Amino acid sequence: MKKLIFALTAVLVLASSAFGNVIMSARVGFLSRLNTTEEEFSRIIQDSQRMTGWNLLSNRHELYAVKFYDSLSTMIMACERREIDEIALPDVVAEYVVNANPEYEICCVSLLRTPMSLAFGFRKSDASLAWKFNRAIKEIEDDWTLPEIQGIYIYGAAKNKPVEFAKFDGAETIRVAVTGDLPPVDYVDEEGKPSGFNAALLAEIGKRLKINIELIDIDAGARNSALLSERVDVIFWYETAKENAAWQLDAPEGVILSEPYYSLNKFYHITRK
Repeated sequence: MKKLIFALTAVLVLASSAFGNVIMSARVGFLSRLNTTEEEFSRIIQDSQRMTGWNLLSNRHELYAVKFYDSLSTMIMACERREIDEIALPDVVAEYVVNANPEYEICCVSLLRTPMSLAFGFRKSDASLAWKFNRAIKEIEDDWTLPEIQGIYIYGAAKNKPVEFAKFDGAETIRVAVTGDLPPVDYVDEEGKPSGFNAALLAEIGKRLKINIELIDIDAGARNSALLSERVDVIFWYETAKENAAWQLDAPEGVILSEPYYSLNKFYHITRK
């Protein structure tokens, strides 16, 4: 009898362990990174042996398979079809999506060991334009306009309020690519009106440089081709972590980055309830 009980216990332990391995993994959707593959990105963000990677604050799973998508809307559709189990988004974007879609919930939190920043991208041949944007970004930081814009358009009541762009007769027009699909950071409403932090920041840069800003909608995966083919002059956004080469996951050769204007170190994973 003791041998039978021991054998049954061992079977249960093994079954429990096997089941645990199943529930400790997930298929997670991410927005496309342009300078790495899904497999490389999965290895980088889960590399516990180096000071890169993400600390996952959940007992839900330890490892996950990465799937890239070119927009938030296509990720949500993939989640609806059960092609992926979760969607990983910057915390403010995840909160926006969950508040707008009651059938979704935040299931776990990822902290980045290496904080990630957003930066504008330019062709290397447009170094002078990059210099102008950097000058404007520094001015906006130095006079505290940047945190004010973040507070109003990311965290405040104006996150859905359309942003007006100043027009300067005879001035240069700069075409800026946006996804319009990451509220409240980057958002274009159903009527085609830009709103959120991205639009407010660009409007402020345009005003300070006295240039006209024209927004062009593109998918995240088309950022580089749109820039290098000269369809657009500037890309909002590229991800960067200047202090860690392993995190240069977006900008390929031929692209230079502005100084960062927004940093994040927390991603939320959302899933259907």
